Amino acid sequence: GVPVEKPQYYSITVKKMNILTRHSDWLVKTQELYNQILEFYYNLYLDTFQDGRPGSMEALRTLEKLTIPGRDRQPVQYPLPWQKVPLYFRRAAINSAIAAASSYLSREKQKIRSTSFTESVTCYKGMYRDFEGNAITLKVWTGEKWLWNRIKLRGSTIPEEGQMMSPSIVLKKTGPELHIPWKTFVKDGRTAKERMAAGEKICAVTFTNQDALTVCCVLNSDGAKENVFFVRGGAEYAHRCRQVTDKIKKSEASGSSGSSAIPNSRYWMKLKNLNDFYSHSISRQVINYTIKQGAKMIVFPEYEKEYSRILMSKAGNFSPIHLSTAIREKIKYKAWQEGLVVVELQQHNISSTCAACGASIHKKGQNFVCKNGHQGNYYLNASWNLGLKCIRGFQPKEPRTSD
Repeated sequence: GVPVEKPQYYSITVKKMNILTRHSDWLVKTQELYNQILEFYYNLYLDTFQDGRPGSMEALRTLEKLTIPGRDRQPVQYPLPWQKVPLYFRRAAINSAIAAASSYLSREKQKIRSTSFTESVTCYKGMYRDFEGNAITLKVWTGEKWLWNRIKLRGSTIPEEGQMMSPSIVLKKTGPELHIPWKTFVKDGRTAKERMAAGEKICAVTFTNQDALTVCCVLNSDGAKENVFFVRGGAEYAHRCRQVTDKIKKSEASGSSGSSAIPNSRYWMKLKNLNDFYSHSISRQVINYTIKQGAKMIVFPEYEKEYSRILMSKAGNFSPIHLSTAIREKIKYKAWQEGLVVVELQQHNISSTCAACGASIHKKGQNFVCKNGHQGNYYLNASWNLGLKCIRGFQPKEPRTSD
C-alpha cells in the first residue's frame, strides 16, 4: 500500500517588536485608510448577503467583483471610493471586514452596526519585504502617496526555524509595535490517546498555596512514581507582591495621590510584571523538567472558575495559588511547541485518598498519613493520584460479560 503521509503539526506564537520610526504619523494614516476601507466593505457585505452567509473566499470574490473593475474594464456597481489602493492592502481590509460582519451577524443581541473601526493593519505578502529580525520594509500610506518605508525593530528574538506569517502594525499609547505570528513545526503531534497507548511517561502537576507552588510527579505507564520535582518561588512571589501592595495602601492612605489611580498605575504595572515574570519562569521549569524526564504528557487538575474564586478570596489575590492561572496558560502553549500534550482532569478525590493503597488519608500540615501506614507530602500524593487517574482514564474498558 501507499505509505500514509504523517500530517505536519505546528504552533503559532506572536512575537511583539517595538517599531522605531520618525514617521509614526504615516502608520496612523495607513491605519485610518485601512479602517475606512474596512468599514466600506463591512457595510457592503451586510447589504449584499442578507440571506445566508457565503464562505470567506467566496465573499471576498463577490465583494471584489462588486467594487473593482475586471479585465473587461466594465463599470462596477459600487466602485471603491479610493484611488490606487494596493491589492494586498485592500484584501487584508476586506478579510477584516468579513470577520467583523460575520461576528456582527452571529451576535443575537445588540444589532447595531459598527460605524467606526480601529483595527490594526495586517500586512499581507505584498505589503512588507526584507525582514531581517531587527528591521523590515513596510508599504505605508503617507496621506498623499504609497511609500516603501524601512523601519527598525527592537524586541523579542526571532526563532532560527519556522516561518513568518502576515505581521500586523499595532498602534499603542506607548508607541507602535509590529506583531509577527511565527509558525514553527511541532516535533511530536500525537494525541494523548496515542501517547498513552505507546506507554509514554506522564508528568502530573498540581498547584499549592505554599512556597513550592507547583508539584510535579513523573509516572511510568504502570503508574509507578519515578521522579518528583517541587518548583519553589511562591513565598518570594507573595513577598514581592506584598511590598508593592503595601506601597499602594500607603499612597492611598496618605491621600498624596488624591486616591487617584494614576500614581498607583506604575505599582499595578509592577504587579502585572511580577505575575508575568514568575509564571514564565515556573512554567519554563515545569516544561524543561518534563522533557528531561522523558515524559510526553502533562496532566493538570481541571480549572474550575467557581472553586478558584473561593480559593482566591481565601488565599488573597497575590498569593502563590493566584499565580496558577497564569502558569497553566503558559505551560499550555509552551508544551505544544515542545511536542508535549496537556490533559486536564477533574480533581475529584485526588486529595482525600492515599496514592499507594487507596485508603483515606489524614492530613497533618503539609504531610499526610493513611491507615495502612503510608505517609508523605500531602501535595505530592495529590499529584500522584492525578497521574494515576489519567492512566486509568485511558485504559481500554473491560468488555461486559453477559450471564
